[in-house]
Amino acid sequence: MPFTVASKRATTVLRSQLKVLLTPCPYSISGGSRFSSTSSKRANPARPALGPKRSDRQRIHSLPLYIQSQRLFHSSSPASDGRSDPYGALGVSKNASEKEIKKAYYALAKKYHPDVNTEEGAEKKFHDIQDAYEILSNPEKKTQFDTFGPGAFGGADATGGGPGDAGSGPFNPFSNFGGFAGFGGGQAFDMEDLFSAFTGGTARGRGRRSRDTVQEFKGDDIEVLVTVSFMDAAKGISKDVSYNPLVACHTCSGTGLKAGHKRATCPKCRGTGTQVHMTDGGFAIGTTCNTCGGTGVFVDPKSACSTCHGEGIMKTRRTTTVDIPPGIEDGMRLRVSGEGDAPPIQSDKNVRIHRGDLYVRVKVEPHPEFTRKGPHVFYTAEVSMTTAALGGKVRIPTLSGEADLTVPPATQSGMTVTMTGRGMPMLQRNQNGDMKITFKVNVLRYMLVFILCIKHVY
Repeated sequence: MPFTVASKRATTVLRSQLKVLLTPCPYSISGGSRFSSTSSKRANPARPALGPKRSDRQRIHSLPLYIQSQRLFHSSSPASDGRSDPYGALGVSKNASEKEIKKAYYALAKKYHPDVNTEEGAEKKFHDIQDAYEILSNPEKKTQFDTFGPGAFGGADATGGGPGDAGSGPFNPFSNFGGFAGFGGGQAFDMEDLFSAFTGGTARGRGRRSRDTVQEFKGDDIEVLVTVSFMDAAKGISKDVSYNPLVACHTCSGTGLKAGHKRATCPKCRGTGTQVHMTDGGFAIGTTCNTCGGTGVFVDPKSACSTCHGEGIMKTRRTTTVDIPPGIEDGMRLRVSGEGDAPPIQSDKNVRIHRGDLYVRVKVEPHPEFTRKGPHVFYTAEVSMTTAALGGKVRIPTLSGEADLTVPPATQSGMTVTMTGRGMPMLQRNQNGDMKITFKVNVLRYMLVFILCIKHVY
């Protein structure tokens, strides 16, 4: 379909974003039979002039262009040494592995790239290397060449698909996007796709990430310390825990905006959610935008909520009741799901927010009489010398109250008896540990009484 363009910059795009794509470019732009009359001053349609203006970028978005595919980095497609002898062009044998072919290709492409090597014949050598790799990197085309030689591709194009296959070349930045690769002759496309292919967004400056993808964010966990007594740890208790979590702003409901206001397009990534960095080798590397966090939008200070100042979150004092189970040990942590911090991100229809968790670390105070090891409780019982010698009963404390303990005759210090099931409750098990009692015979006190009695008699 023919079209008319009044400005020479009709196909101009942002130099900062598309320089690596359009210099040199494997496509020429044509507009049908009237193109030559309306654009006769264009010297080379395959190499658009680079003179960025944002207005041009926005204007050409809606123009239905026709793309005439050419050989990658070529102005024409005559037979070359790379297509007639791809093994010789890359300097590998016919038995070379895929890894060896790729290694040779990258080494030669780097050496003869026109931007690096300005010697005469370097550009032609670079083209030959590309043509050779297009054949040898494709198992099907490699098999055809090994079987039939250069004639396997009709002589006109070693890629087997005519000029239209240029879109599948190894350096073609559009090869993974529909509407560019694999077409023959010409095919209409929207300039929107050109910007989308490179930036991950659109020419209108609104990223697909923020428009189509639902992103999930989780806030940080919070840990608080709670101190309980030994007996509370044995029986269980409910404790109120106070802390200061980050929560969604109650004024703006977490949006960070004043009522009736909307987010603005991120000026750093222009709404794509991705920042593109160019390496010294001319390759583009995309990273998540650190200004908008990959959403493509941000809160303008003029539209920011006066309570949270556009953050969407705020600190607040909160009290939560935590049930401490019987048998809890010193240093154990209890988790309360979803009671931690909210993530530092504004709420949106394409953003799913999850609060972190609250962890309650329990500190158990020591008991003056009992000690503990796991679910078992230990106690030292003092008995008189006569009771230890003759046997009897003593009254001792337990976790559930006082109880009578039988002392066997001839008991000596250090002897231990066990009261089964009188220890700590076992977590997640319907049973208790044991209580182990160690006897301590008070020999000295009764010996002193005996001596005093003898002295009184004599």
